[in-house]
Amino acid sequence: MITVEQVLRLPGLGLEPVVEADTSLPVSWVVTSELPDPTPFLEGGEVVLLTGIRAGHGEQSWDGYARRLAARGVVALGLGVGERLTHPAVPPELAAACRASGLTLFSVPEATPFLGILRATAEMRAAEERTALESMLAQQRALTRAAVGAGGPARVVRELARALGGWTGVCAPDADVLEASAPGPPGLPSGRSLPELLARLRPAGLRGSLSESGPDGTVLVHPLGVGDLPRGYLVVVLPGPADPVRTGVVATAVALLSLHAERTAEQALFRRRARAGALALLLGGEVRSADALLAVAGDATWSSVPRVRVALLRGGAGPLEDAAHRLGTGPARDGRPVLVGSPAEPSAGEVTAAALVEDVPARLAELRAVAAATGLRAGIGGPVAVAEAAAGEREAREALARTTAQQPVAAWDDVVTGGVTALLDPDTARAWALALLRPLREERLRPLLRTYLAHNGHRARTADELGIHRNTLQQRLHEAETALGRSLEDPQLRAELWLALDLAERPGRPAAAPGHGATGPVHSAEKTGTDSAER
Repeated sequence: MITVEQVLRLPGLGLEPVVEADTSLPVSWVVTSELPDPTPFLEGGEVVLLTGIRAGHGEQSWDGYARRLAARGVVALGLGVGERLTHPAVPPELAAACRASGLTLFSVPEATPFLGILRATAEMRAAEERTALESMLAQQRALTRAAVGAGGPARVVRELARALGGWTGVCAPDADVLEASAPGPPGLPSGRSLPELLARLRPAGLRGSLSESGPDGTVLVHPLGVGDLPRGYLVVVLPGPADPVRTGVVATAVALLSLHAERTAEQALFRRRARAGALALLLGGEVRSADALLAVAGDATWSSVPRVRVALLRGGAGPLEDAAHRLGTGPARDGRPVLVGSPAEPSAGEVTAAALVEDVPARLAELRAVAAATGLRAGIGGPVAVAEAAAGEREAREALARTTAQQPVAAWDDVVTGGVTALLDPDTARAWALALLRPLREERLRPLLRTYLAHNGHRARTADELGIHRNTLQQRLHEAETALGRSLEDPQLRAELWLALDLAERPGRPAAAPGHGATGPVHSAEKTGTDSAER
């Protein structure tokens, strides 16, 4: 960057400062103009040279002339003076006008051609550009060495921060910082948060980049990758403006990090495919073959895992791909990595995929969080041995069938807790219950049977609770057996009656466990013996 101070100090030209305003301002170019008002042809940042043939007279006073130039952004004014020129010396009115407008003014001796000033400034600019180019090439070579050496992207990020004198980092598409030159990110000059910036860029894919400036510097954000979607983003926070040298160095870093991101993505894709193949083998009971395939991918084997769970994820292809990427690409943070695969054919615009996780709370929480974040439905099977993963898949399918828009994630554990009636279609179960109980036309028999079954066939306790004589109870039980055409000593009939009474009397609610701590209406052998003695 050439400044007004450097132009004034050009050797051998004899330039004499008359009014020194802000001489640190950058100079875009040096121009000559004798127009009374050259501002329509200027862009700002120029040093204007003139002899004053037409300026400074009548309506074109020096005061108005200097004010117009300063308003346009001109950084300095050079007046040619000499005995053979319009002005032998700088007019005091011009000096006063420049001083009032904050415009630097200098005199150019008659012996110094304006072309000499232009040539000297151009040579200085060319030298500056050569120096900047050499500096940029040196920094690009340093970045390339960092990229091919040990350390990968972390070393590139640190080298880039050293070259630019700012903060640099690589973040995932969800704004999670993966690598950084220092803890951060720091406060961004634009005032926006990093997630906000990435949310603006994400729809543009690899075509989007961002540069925002503020009082404290500049933030640059570039997508990384060479495929269809960004693999991540490079974020650079500079203390000053993003000049061409810095921009070129950042572009080199983007290219190097993009190549590394693609290599990483290819490795992740191979790992995902290997894990999907291993999952298919595990669901088929081929544990040894699955372990062999995982070993090739560099993953831990599954043969020694005590318990696993199978989950089925269902939703649109895009969200499912997002979920598979979140679950199946990263290394295992605790234990073995999640296996994702076995996609089913799309049905009504939806796809189903399976996932295998260790039966640990962290993995289950991760499954639920990913399903919620991607808007998928998920059915999670119960804990099973690795060799029984196929059974876990069946359980997951049953749980998935019970998900709703209000409850998108269901676990087999909840289905089991709900009892066998939770597995039945409500309408079908209700119809079956009514059909089984239809022969019991006497209304008094149904509550009697419920009390009898709740006491596990203990007749004395049943009679006491109902407040009837044991002979009366015996007579009514005989009526029930006659109506049903089956003996109440049949354990299967007892179980069916318990469920039927529950479904008929409380439709839609799962069957509760019978009293006295029993798990059902069927006797144990020991209890049956006791009941027989008391009948």
